[in-house]
Amino acid sequence: MVLLLVSCRSAPVPAAPALRDFRGVIHVHSFHSHDSRGTYEEILAACKKRGIDFVCMTDHPPKGDPGRSLREGWRGLHDGVLFIQGAEYGDQIMALGIREPISSRSRRERIEKIHAQGGVAIVCHPEEVDDWNFDGFDGMEIWNTHAIFKELLSDPKALLQALKLAREDLEGAWMTVLRRPEKNLAKWDELNKVRRVVGIAGNDAHQNTNVMGVQLDPYDVSLGFVTTHVLAEELTEEAVLRALKEGRAYVAFEWVAPEGTGGAVTTVVEALREEVTVGGRPWIYRNPRGR
Repeated sequence: MVLLLVSCRSAPVPAAPALRDFRGVIHVHSFHSHDSRGTYEEILAACKKRGIDFVCMTDHPPKGDPGRSLREGWRGLHDGVLFIQGAEYGDQIMALGIREPISSRSRRERIEKIHAQGGVAIVCHPEEVDDWNFDGFDGMEIWNTHAIFKELLSDPKALLQALKLAREDLEGAWMTVLRRPEKNLAKWDELNKVRRVVGIAGNDAHQNTNVMGVQLDPYDVSLGFVTTHVLAEELTEEAVLRALKEGRAYVAFEWVAPEGTGGAVTTVVEALREEVTVGGRPWIYRNPRGR
């Protein structure tokens, strides 16, 4: 009898790819929306100026041809900036990473169709959602710039002060509207007790507000004020959307960030959701882990 001894070695397990911190903006409108005249060239220039790595376009579906912005809008890398196409729908559901327009009879159906295209479904303008009896969405805006400005319009004194400051220091004027989004954060916390709901910032950039001769929302301001960082393997649409779905993301108010940080806090992969403040102002909102 011959005894055959075989030495078995398990194949080495490949190391997980390193995650990188990419800075992005979500909820951006161009001339394809009825309420904006901004061009892709202007958006790209603002992204380059502010060090933005990716931008999620969310135009309102053009009347008569709801798929035009998805077909004609930029997609992929343009001078180092990744463009991801999407759309904002009137039922407060925002689609990221879709290629075809979506019609639906309910929010639930729209979310299912977004996922069928491999996209990410985000609740936008959560303050306008009067019935949360739907599920399946991947995340929500914990900050929406447009909503904050609507609040400002209801306070004539604060609005006048901001307008006076804007003539001399536009970025400083924007800082005056920075406040903790109490209602959105409360809803976010409530939802995360049941399952993970990813919090993102809605820049809601239009470049369409001119008051008393002052352009209050040029892209280079509205795209630099607040950003959504993702921790992803690479700067591709697939990797960025996967990071968002998995909650490898955090919201940063960059103009508040302590000098020298660059707004990057890579430890958020392991961090529980908590708020980081600087001088009493919110700087970072981290996403929850482990759900």
